[in-house]
Amino acid sequence: MSLSVTHDALRLRCQNLVTRIADDLATRQLTTGHFEQPDFYAKAFAVNLWHRTDPVRFGSHIDRALDALRSEPQGKTWHREFIEYALLDTPGLSSETITDILRGAKQQCPDVANWQILGLINRQKRKAGLTAKLLNLAHFTFILLRYWHAPVLMDRPDCFSAQYHAFCAALLSDSPNSRHQRIANRATEILAQFAGTHGFVNLLGRGAGQSFGATCGLYVLLKTGYPNEADAILHRLEDAFFRAGQLPLNLLVLASLPENPGPKNPQTPGWYSYNRYDDYLAFTGYWLLKASQLPAPKHIRSLASETASNNIVTQFSSSYYHAQMTLLGRQSFDVSGAPVIVSGHGKSARIFLPPTGGEQDAASLYGQASQPLPAIGETEFARFLQTRQISDNKIDVSFELADIVGHRAIEFQNARVIISDQVPGHEPGEVELFRILLDGNIGLTQIAEDTIICPKLGIKLTSNAALHMIPQATFSAAGPATRISAKTGQGNCATLTISWGDSDA
Repeated sequence: MSLSVTHDALRLRCQNLVTRIADDLATRQLTTGHFEQPDFYAKAFAVNLWHRTDPVRFGSHIDRALDALRSEPQGKTWHREFIEYALLDTPGLSSETITDILRGAKQQCPDVANWQILGLINRQKRKAGLTAKLLNLAHFTFILLRYWHAPVLMDRPDCFSAQYHAFCAALLSDSPNSRHQRIANRATEILAQFAGTHGFVNLLGRGAGQSFGATCGLYVLLKTGYPNEADAILHRLEDAFFRAGQLPLNLLVLASLPENPGPKNPQTPGWYSYNRYDDYLAFTGYWLLKASQLPAPKHIRSLASETASNNIVTQFSSSYYHAQMTLLGRQSFDVSGAPVIVSGHGKSARIFLPPTGGEQDAASLYGQASQPLPAIGETEFARFLQTRQISDNKIDVSFELADIVGHRAIEFQNARVIISDQVPGHEPGEVELFRILLDGNIGLTQIAEDTIICPKLGIKLTSNAALHMIPQATFSAAGPATRISAKTGQGNCATLTISWGDSDA
């Protein structure tokens, strides 16, 4: 471990961000105790953060937030598990105050791993005795059977999200239960692979790139002895904060918060209908503070040279890029029609093929046009069917377009990624193949009918069919995206080659 990445240095950098977030939350709090934007649980986690940071200085803010929590209506969307978790972990907060705030509110208990784990840990904290222990054991067994597919924690049954995997790992790692911690330690290994040297730890699935998932990844990696990977994530958080002037909800969109943020505002990509800025800001501060208080790990771990794959997630790393894909899921935002690709390594690494799709089952910027699969015009879009990993570096994606099944073959090589689309049964020139989305801010130039280059990253895209490039055609989680597609007049298949440097392999 280099001197620049000592444990104490990482803790101090976390603490510096915590201080800024605590101040920002205090500035954003209204005299009513609420925040500028609607929130679900920001007040509870802000109370925790302010108590642990400086209870005297933030005393009036804490009092106002507690009063607001006491008077807040407990409707169907009242996040009981989140609020209780924050309050139970707040030092000096009396049980009477917590009871007064919760007022017997019902648990939400959705079929989502993080909510289930929150409920388990809350019960573990507030109840003792044999009956409670047996109930907790049964609940944890249910969680493992439903959401744990070693080495990944699922977001929902059969649906993976790197962000919520990191969140669940942080919850279990922070639990005093040794069995919880063992599961968290196993789950952390794949987070180290996700983060690598570039620090983009949560690019797959629901909530790609959002701040709290990155911070949860930072927490568990720092705790279990991956300082270099933790440092890479911390750099992304710091860079986002200082470039935007505040911590963005989504680290892939480095812009300050605009007025009226939300899924209807094109200036806030990476947001979905249930996102709340102050929720994520307070929650991120909470985990950063915990990271800043971690003791030095007993062992320093090194990342395996080769990344691993399983039947849920596949990865491929080379000296030029890192690629990731989710192989299964229920919704369009759960699966990868095209790989997410980070070009380069270290702090200079850039996202080339960004996370795509967004949560289309709720209001968002991401319509069907954001799905990187073939289509017929702007009216008929391919529907993802399944993905099979054929070998360590070959993937087959099947999809349906206008009642016809097509296939996409993806091959990862050291300096190339080759994507081949085939949609039989359609007239030549009818189907737009590829429709791959690229980060709209990296600078692309079309130098020939079949060739596009990215001078900034040293990348060339070539095809055996004419390529069509449409800047800012739609949105990805990283903001406006450029779409690359092809129509062939001689058949219904085409191949796109993405190459780095001058190598042919």
